[in-house]
Amino acid sequence: MKSARAKTPRKPTVKKGSQTNLKDPVGVYCRVRPLGFPDQECCIEVINNTTVQLHTPEGYRLNRNGDYKETQYSFKQVFGTHTTQKELFDVVANPLVNDLIHGKNGLLFTYGVTGSGKTHTMTGSPGEGGLLPRCLDMIFNSIGSFQAKRYVFKSNDRNSMDIQCEVDALLERQKREAMPNPKTSSSKRQVDPEFADMITVQEFCKAEEVDEDSVYGVFVSYIEIYNNYIYDLLEEVPFDPIKPKPPQSKLLREDKNHNMYVAGCTEVEVKSTEEAFEVFWRG
Repeated sequence: MKSARAKTPRKPTVKKGSQTNLKDPVGVYCRVRPLGFPDQECCIEVINNTTVQLHTPEGYRLNRNGDYKETQYSFKQVFGTHTTQKELFDVVANPLVNDLIHGKNGLLFTYGVTGSGKTHTMTGSPGEGGLLPRCLDMIFNSIGSFQAKRYVFKSNDRNSMDIQCEVDALLERQKREAMPNPKTSSSKRQVDPEFADMITVQEFCKAEEVDEDSVYGVFVSYIEIYNNYIYDLLEEVPFDPIKPKPPQSKLLREDKNHNMYVAGCTEVEVKSTEEAFEVFWRG
């Protein structure tokens, strides 16, 4: 999200000898996934709201002749199997979005093995929107009528935005509207009905004390990092059925504030949660 009155905050300079006083800014949370079947053996126990204990599976104990140990791990907070999507959002994501709207950077990601519940937590399931749709809903509920008109903000490929006057933005809107729509398959033009159900968040949520003297813009990018290669999943590549062009890896660069970014990455301006998820579905 971009604001017309504020630049991306610079990383504070660290004085020599003060590294030991810094705290890790990343909060690590643990969410325990319910078992798929009632007869499955559970190997994790929630000790309290910050600690879990791992138990050795029964079969492994027999093979090791009792040579095993149980290990405890601590997190900022542990969420049990009955935690709802809203409860998780209120604790983990709501503060990040609130800080984002007030000019701070934010990062939220899931980490775990295949089948551990990352997609359910981030995207959700029909009737139970995950963190992503709830974050988007909170953003658009908060900035509402303070959004800039489309094309007032333009990416300059240097990890920042140029600001156009209203006249130039209007001319660009008219130019874009006159352009023919790119040909895409029907499957990419329509949002899956299940996705439409995911982005319908019943609980209204917004940030407090939004700066009404600023205007805001929301841009979406979608990249994949695989084997040290970076792919832009929103890049429009001409389709050639005879000789398909393989995707080209993007480069990491450093901007003037020493922040890393993906050069040449597509950034799509969106005005609603629905538009943002249409871009997500396209990727």
